[in-house]
Amino acid sequence: MNVKTPLRSVRFRSQNLTQVATQELREAIEQGVYAPGSQLPPELELVRILGVSRTVVREALRFLEQDGLIARRQGQGTFVRKNPILQNLNSNFGTTEMIQAAGMSSSTPHLQIQTADATPVVADALGLAVSAPVVVIERVRAADNKPVVYSLDYIARSLVGDVDLAAHWRTQDISLYQLLQETLGQTIEYGITRLLPVKAPSRPAKMLNVPVNSPLLCLLQTDYAPHDVPVLYTCEYHLPDAFDFIIIRRGPRKTEPASGGYGSRN
Repeated sequence: MNVKTPLRSVRFRSQNLTQVATQELREAIEQGVYAPGSQLPPELELVRILGVSRTVVREALRFLEQDGLIARRQGQGTFVRKNPILQNLNSNFGTTEMIQAAGMSSSTPHLQIQTADATPVVADALGLAVSAPVVVIERVRAADNKPVVYSLDYIARSLVGDVDLAAHWRTQDISLYQLLQETLGQTIEYGITRLLPVKAPSRPAKMLNVPVNSPLLCLLQTDYAPHDVPVLYTCEYHLPDAFDFIIIRRGPRKTEPASGGYGSRN
């Protein structure tokens, strides 16, 4: 049983104050001191409780917002998110981990694996010849038994060999990334994703129990092993109301002021 621990001062701890304040707030949220949907104390109150400056509090809240734990609403305050399935596109995690992080049980109610010829799109993504053999993994991912993601994963047949991938999912519900690393020895270093709003095609609509042409979010992603080697190409259809997609967008690059003299422009 988790014991709810109130916030404590971090003033006299030896670690970086922003990191410690962030962790203190994170633990309070995870332990239920601040329940999903509830409002955090105002910044000045957090300054008093934590014993740090307002700058430290603001930085800590910024980190928690980037991680999807809180939402800051202009003129209203800071609120704990109500546990949607957070898909932080700046972090490469599988759907299994995202569902479990939201406090839900993950399952795979549909799994089909077959070999097919690579289409031009798949071949280009994986650096293969068109029609080269690829393993196609068709899955439905469920959160608390509700289908939320329909996916098609493509891996070069040469990487899979004679490994029975389906056997691993029959014994436990693990992520594809974990399977790639533990079974095929392929560690994913990074992925490049495109996020597209689409109308549900017939197959994804059927598998997700939604009407054809209803709105879905489509993620097209290529995952790379070290040395920029493409390993996995994925097409995922997500129920838009089941996920909260987070993208950290940096500000425009700072430009150098124009130097004086002939030829300069204002």
